[in-house]
Amino acid sequence: MASSHPPDEAPEASEDEEAMLDPNEAAEEIPSDSDQYMESDPEDLQEEEIQLQNDSIAHFDKHTDSVFCIAQHPLNSSIVATGAGDDTTYIFSTSPPSTPLPTSYESHPSPSRASLEPLVKLTGHTDSINALVYTLPNGDYLLSAGLDGRLRTYSTTNNYSFLAEAQEVEEINWLAPNPHPSHPNTIALGASNGSVWVYTISPPTDPTCPGLQVLQAYYLHTASCTAGAWTPDGTLLCTVSEDSSFYAYDVFGSAAAAGITSASRSSQAIVGLTAEDQRFAVEGGLYSVAVAPTGAFAAAGGAGGMIRVVGLPRLGAGGAPTNGSPASAAQRQRRGGGPWRPQAARAV
Repeated sequence: MASSHPPDEAPEASEDEEAMLDPNEAAEEIPSDSDQYMESDPEDLQEEEIQLQNDSIAHFDKHTDSVFCIAQHPLNSSIVATGAGDDTTYIFSTSPPSTPLPTSYESHPSPSRASLEPLVKLTGHTDSINALVYTLPNGDYLLSAGLDGRLRTYSTTNNYSFLAEAQEVEEINWLAPNPHPSHPNTIALGASNGSVWVYTISPPTDPTCPGLQVLQAYYLHTASCTAGAWTPDGTLLCTVSEDSSFYAYDVFGSAAAAGITSASRSSQAIVGLTAEDQRFAVEGGLYSVAVAPTGAFAAAGGAGGMIRVVGLPRLGAGGAPTNGSPASAAQRQRRGGGPWRPQAARAV
């Protein structure tokens, strides 16, 4: 009987028949290797040459360990201070600078130039220096802080002579100078035990309180205090921590004078947000904070690229609410309307 299938088609296997592969048609199976390079033209594998050039006007290389912090004098921008893992602070000047290197320096090396010579070498720390600041507004003092917990102060008007030292904590993480002229020569620091300290520096000629004087100390963070920033008017200090908390402190009582108090009766801060508020929780903690130039809000950055934005009361250095600040909230509180509350934290 003639087959019902066209001559160029093979009959389909029935459901009861197993599909068999002719051994002669089997080929060697080679497992794929994801790391194996594909065959390419050797010319395609040539690395592109990158031209580098050095446009620096000078360099400084006296440190013998990693440099962790740099500070620039607020009035004389050519004066630079550096702190490093060799427990040393150097002061040097970039003016007058060395002769700039030619733009073709890297591809056609020219004789190397000498490092800048330090103006002053400061010692006294017993561990790495990880924070340096000049006080504002005039840079009258340089303060250095380290992993030894020491806060050391030097008078810039007297050739960086040592003025005073304080040691209240095991490790200091950061320093921040108050930016407003109403609070000159005032700085804040954050420590590894979560505490926050505010100091003012008095000249050595002041017989009442020469050197460093503690203005405030706060103990709200339950883990290392990682960063801090002042509001531009110098009234509030904002800090963050590894415990994912944010606090804004009314350091000089300006908010209280304006009738604005904290929503928490037991809190030392005018604003306080912690991981207990799920809108604000950041797994892994917070590590940076900045305040808007208007002082209207602060942004806190944390682990996993998370950012939290918090509204702030804005107060002038004299204690009165500024234009655009929640003055009506202060007025409501005087009438018994309750304390000012921060705007809801926004996640970014």
